[in-house]
Amino acid sequence: MQDEQFGITRDYYQRKFSGPGLEPEGIRLALVGERVVGHVFGSHTYLFVEGRSQDFGMVTVMFVAPDMRRQGIATRLMQDLNAYFEKKGYRGGILYVETAEAYRLYWRVGYQEVTRELRTELSPRPNSSLLKWAEVTPEDFDILHQVKKRWASQNFPVYWNDKYPEVHQYNIKQYRALRRGTNIVGYAKWDNPSEHRPQGLIQDPMVPDEDPMQVVTSVQAAISAPRAWQTAVGSRYEDPLRSLGYTLEPTEWVDMLFSIGPGIDSTKLARTFW
Repeated sequence: MQDEQFGITRDYYQRKFSGPGLEPEGIRLALVGERVVGHVFGSHTYLFVEGRSQDFGMVTVMFVAPDMRRQGIATRLMQDLNAYFEKKGYRGGILYVETAEAYRLYWRVGYQEVTRELRTELSPRPNSSLLKWAEVTPEDFDILHQVKKRWASQNFPVYWNDKYPEVHQYNIKQYRALRRGTNIVGYAKWDNPSEHRPQGLIQDPMVPDEDPMQVVTSVQAAISAPRAWQTAVGSRYEDPLRSLGYTLEPTEWVDMLFSIGPGIDSTKLARTFW
């Protein structure tokens, strides 16, 4: 079960299959004789849809050996994985793509585009906003979780689960909380400049109850140099950013969704890309 020509060895698969978040039953392999020529992994996640947190399948790590492509292997793997998600009782599957070829593959097996990423470069600008950004502390977690629930009821897609708040799983230094006075009204994934990201990266702040323009200007007041900002087509922040003269460039990243059962109606929700 190895093909060292393409770096696919027993050790490679053992590492892939031993991840702490892996769902073993969601692994699908394509074999020709004893040779593994492709695989796809599906794991469990939660999306807030239709007013509550629901079970979904997350599709990751699709691979087909280069010499075996364009023979329907990836399509068969995905069809089998979708059937597994349905058997598990999931509401659907979600994935993201970054190539036109991958987009066409997932479209053929029932996935629809729901979010397309946009990026811009936000410039600093002093202002007297009453909204102030500060570091997150462990004491803030419960409040941030409730903020995210309100955000999830207004935006899509949002990964959200009552039992395992997402922010608890990450380094709190990567987040900033937004306060109005002493009250936390939102938060954002806030990566400072680094070798990997010279301009840092701020993802759409989860601020459900404040004016989006005020949120943008509060970020401008909090930065001292230009920062990359990640948003999405149809987000709460798209129009405010454009109205301030920012050019929002589309990237190759697209979220796609597969519904099991009735179609998911998200037309009244703003888009997000987290």
